[in-house]
Amino acid sequence: SDTKGYANAILLSIGAIRAPIYWLSDPQYVLACIIIIQLWSSLGVSFLSFIAGFKNLNKEYFEAAAIDGVRNRWQELWTITLPQMAPQLTFSAVMTISSSFGSALASQLAGSPTTQYAADTLVTYMSDVGNTRFEVGYAAAITVFLFLLMLLVNYIFRSILARYNTD
Repeated sequence: SDTKGYANAILLSIGAIRAPIYWLSDPQYVLACIIIIQLWSSLGVSFLSFIAGFKNLNKEYFEAAAIDGVRNRWQELWTITLPQMAPQLTFSAVMTISSSFGSALASQLAGSPTTQYAADTLVTYMSDVGNTRFEVGYAAAITVFLFLLMLLVNYIFRSILARYNTD
C-alpha cells in the first residue's frame, strides 16, 4: 500500500518481512539505498555516452580481426571494442566518480547528518564541520584533501584507460 511504500508492500505480501522498513532512516539500510539511487541516477549520462561510442565504432577493425583469427565475442570486446570506447569509458568514469564525491544525495534523502552518520559522505561531513561546528580551518583541510583525492582517482582512471586509447 501507499502508506508503507511499494517495496515494503511487496516484501510484506510475500512474507519476507514482518513490519515495514524505514529505508532512509534505518542505519542498517540507508547506505545501500543511497548507493543504489546514486548508481541509478548516474546511468543516464553514461548510457548516452556509450550509445554515441557504439555508433562510432570502426567496423573495419572487426573485419580485420576476423581475418586475423579473432573468433569469439570476448576477444572482440577486449581487443577492439574497449580500446575504441576508451574516451567514453574515461568520460563516464570521471563523471560518475566526481558526482559520487560531491554527492548531496545522502543529505537530500536522509537528512544531514544521516541517522547515526550511517550514510554520511566526506562532503556531508565537511559541511557539518564547517557549517554546524564552525571549524572552518578543519573543513578547509578536508576540502583540500577531497580535491587531491579526486585528482588522484581521476589520474588513476585516465592512466588505466589510456592504454586502450587508439589515437
